[in-house]
Amino acid sequence: MGVRRVVTGFDDRGGSTVIADGEAFGGDAWAEVWVTDPTTGLDAVVDPHDGTAVLEPPAGGSAWRVFTVPADAVMRERMARAAGVIPGMEADGFHTTETLDYVMVLEGQITLELDTGEVELRAGDCVVQRGTRHAWRNRGDRPVRLVAVMLSTRRR
Repeated sequence: MGVRRVVTGFDDRGGSTVIADGEAFGGDAWAEVWVTDPTTGLDAVVDPHDGTAVLEPPAGGSAWRVFTVPADAVMRERMARAAGVIPGMEADGFHTTETLDYVMVLEGQITLELDTGEVELRAGDCVVQRGTRHAWRNRGDRPVRLVAVMLSTRRR
């Protein structure tokens, strides 16, 4: 099941209208819902297609994503491959971004691991991630679904 994305805009007379209605790029694992870039204002990227290759939004911009975290063994293997390819990603899955992130657990249970400990999270729990080093750990055997809005704290 992908993520349906409805985007509004303006018609040629200035009236509000739907300009896009369909599945967000990436499907279940990493759905790119929207990315803003302050250099384009409301004409922001309508169809982001960066996927997991680009973790952070443009400087001063934002990114809205829905993603699935697989069981920890699978996730650690993926993160080990991503280290060195995705800026800020470490081989053990820890990463740091220059963003303020609003994260909500949609389905399942997950652990947010930090330098000084960890926090168990369940569906409905929310995290305000403030540019700190962290990793997501799914110690269960079922995928966990999260939504995140990332706001860049980098200056243009």
